[in-house]
Formats: sequence, C-alpha cells, structure tokens
Amino acid sequence: MKLTRFESQEIKETMDQLVIDSGAMSALLITKEGFNLQEAGNTGFLNTTALAALIAGMFTATKEVARMVGEAQFSILLQQGENRHIHISLIDESNMMVIIFEDYQKIGRVRLESRRSCARIQELMTDRKEEANASPSDSPKFKEYALNLIDRIFDK
Repeated sequence: MKLTRFESQEIKETMDQLVIDSGAMSALLITKEGFNLQEAGNTGFLNTTALAALIAGMFTATKEVARMVGEAQFSILLQQGENRHIHISLIDESNMMVIIFEDYQKIGRVRLESRRSCARIQELMTDRKEEANASPSDSPKFKEYALNLIDRIFDK
C-alpha cells in the first residue's frame, strides 16, 4: 500500500507522538507481508527492512499457533529481552505496529499508547480506503463536469 504524502505525514506525526508518550525507542508501521511503511524514533541502529520481514514471518507463525488453540489470531505479541522489548499489535487486516522499548519503560504505558496510536492510524487508513473505493461518479464535481460535457456535445 502506498500512502499519500498527506497520509504519510499524519501517520508519521501519530507515530512520533507514540514514541514520545510511551517513552519507546522506536516504532515501525509494517505490512503483514513484511514491508516497512513508516518509522519513528531512533531507528538508526536497526535494519528496518530485515526486521519488518522477520516480524511479519513471526506473526504468521503465531497466527497458526492461535488457530491450533482455537483462536483466529492473537492481536498482540510481546517479546521480552533482558534490556529491550518489542510490542507488536495488529492495526487492521494488513498492517502492524511494532514498538521497541527498553526495560525501564512500563509495558502498560506502551500498550495504552499503542492502542491509541493504532486506533488513529486505523482511522486514517480507513478514510483512505473509503476514498479510494468511492466511484468518481459519486463526486458532485464529476457530475457537474459530465453534465457540462454532455451539454457541449449536443450543442454542436
């Protein structure tokens, strides 16, 4: 999915705020196919391309585990290391939010801010999908243009 400049800016601002509010190191918006759509915070120490692909694969494997225990899928994954942790949450059927944070940050705060940011990003993406699916003929400007064009054709 290619984001427009406007959407990309709004999503970037939402993710920047997520990093600030949660105290996370960085955040990534990735697709389930493993493509990195947007990032925020300090990502200089990461290979974001490889990380996005690996997390997508991990999420796919976890979906199978969920299915085996009677769930459609798990909506949140948490990987805890000694010093750094990764919180992964589904935004919609195609996208995930990945938040990398250090041990001194509270997981509850990260989860809360992730939920808020994911909801906002989902809104932005839903609005975009609705606009993309709308027929050009639904537009009042299009109707006016079409009527004027028909008038010009038959006036000749």
